Amino acid sequence: MKQIYRSLYNQNNNILVKNSMSASFDWMKFVLITLFISTSMMAQDNITISDTIDVVTLQKFSAPKDRNIVLTNIKQISIQAELLDSEFKVIRDVEEIAQTLSSDEVISKAKDGRGVMVQFVANEAIEEPGVYYIKIDINYTDEQGKGSASAYYLVNVSYPRVSSKINLRENYFYSEKETISFATNEFADPNGYSFEIIDATGKMLSNGGGSIVSFNNVFNDIKNVGKEITIKGYYKEKQFFYEYKGDEVHKSEWTFRLTKPNLEEFNDWKKANPDDRIAISAWNKNAMRLLYTYTGNTPSGFVVVYPEIKDFRFTGEPNELFKNARYSRAGNFLYVSFSLNEEYLAEMEDCAEQPVKISVEFITQFDEKVEKIYDGIILK
Repeated sequence: MKQIYRSLYNQNNNILVKNSMSASFDWMKFVLITLFISTSMMAQDNITISDTIDVVTLQKFSAPKDRNIVLTNIKQISIQAELLDSEFKVIRDVEEIAQTLSSDEVISKAKDGRGVMVQFVANEAIEEPGVYYIKIDINYTDEQGKGSASAYYLVNVSYPRVSSKINLRENYFYSEKETISFATNEFADPNGYSFEIIDATGKMLSNGGGSIVSFNNVFNDIKNVGKEITIKGYYKEKQFFYEYKGDEVHKSEWTFRLTKPNLEEFNDWKKANPDDRIAISAWNKNAMRLLYTYTGNTPSGFVVVYPEIKDFRFTGEPNELFKNARYSRAGNFLYVSFSLNEEYLAEMEDCAEQPVKISVEFITQFDEKVEKIYDGIILK
């Protein structure tokens, strides 16, 4: 007697199930219902789970997870899939069903009473962790007649994990360098990652593709100093939550503030205590230079930034003693220099003391107005 074969193809096991028309039981439908997708039992509250699928949020998966479903001798077919919650309530339709041949192609290719082979798999991604189900409903006509079946797949969804801790500080200094990666172990598509860096008003400061983010351009833009800055990481255009070594759950969003470094000064006129008495030799050329720079200590070292200034003003008392006040740059240091009037010094007696007062004013690139006052005595 002529036999008709229906196959359940498993990519790992290459199973071929044969069914005979001569059997008293409808073996084709038996295979479809019991072996192919382990459909629900007759009682509505007694559902059989075909397989368990473990994934993370936003991770695309297939149901079944490790094979395509292969049906033979099909003359007409309709396949629908739904995403269900833990109580089997419908959340949404599964839109992506990869099917070969399509339903229209099946009709056009099935000729002379003979059916064709159909393969399909349902693809989905879930945004939130929890317990879900994928339900697949099949309505078909094969060489035996009409039939239908349903299958349920249990889907356990957890948070993705990062292999290295993402630990941004609360504050960074202007011109500092920092790079992070927010790649997870489970999100395998490197082109699926993207990011954006915004300020507190929502203004875009930077964006790009990939999971590696360099902040150098943002940190080197002086307009960002003083701003609260947020980086948002995306996978497949969606933010996500992640875990690191089982600790608490974190969102793919990090906020910090960009600050200016601190202005430091180096000179012989600076007092350790307000009551200190500063005495400077008239012949000490090093004492006629005042050095300024911006510095900031970081966990890996420090940053140094040259003070770019405007509205420079130098005054000395007595006015006749000081001359040639000017400023210049040496590396990352601002040099303010001056000299003493030799004619004024010539009129002073040997070992004489001249009380003096020096005032230095300027505005830096951070719009910081600097006013420094030094007092002491000049010794001849």
